[in-house]
Amino acid sequence: MTDDELGGRLPLLKDADLTEPQRALRDAVLRTRGQRARAAGYRAATDDGRLIGPFNALLRDEQIGTAKLAWVTAVSQAGLGAEVVESVILTVAWIWDSPYIRYAHTAAARSAGIRTPEVSSLLAGEVPAGIGDEARLAVRLTRALLIDRRVGDALYADLLRVFDERRLVALVELIGQYTNTAATVACFDVPAPA
Repeated sequence: MTDDELGGRLPLLKDADLTEPQRALRDAVLRTRGQRARAAGYRAATDDGRLIGPFNALLRDEQIGTAKLAWVTAVSQAGLGAEVVESVILTVAWIWDSPYIRYAHTAAARSAGIRTPEVSSLLAGEVPAGIGDEARLAVRLTRALLIDRRVGDALYADLLRVFDERRLVALVELIGQYTNTAATVACFDVPAPA
């Protein structure tokens, strides 16, 4: 697959195609999410700086893209551990069967210290015993919200014993973010890099 195909249904936007607000958003994405991607070992942009994955779609409306980037930043600063975050995201990737999220967050999960067997289990829709209690509860919540569409009293009580209310709100927001991301990459048929 060539870099030009990584936009799916939306052609990748070159620097010359961008307005000044789009350039500012692209630069902000590269400084934040792009830096995170590089550190974890996956691609969020082509070598010539064109955004791929869900980020390419964000450039189509810089007001929405800027707001979404602020939402992502706020949730990432809410005190959820990396194992919790990546376990949730891999569960969303499994539920949505999302190639780009699976690609990016397999690398991010390994970078966060989640072992390959647990990554594989999460991508198979399981709740692996080899992750911590918080991560297992977060996976159970993700499944409850996205599959069952309800959170039972017993699960809610378990969540409150482990997460304070602020972190529980952040956890729900994280699940919402990656559901939104999965919908974006599904609508625009965004592939994972080879």
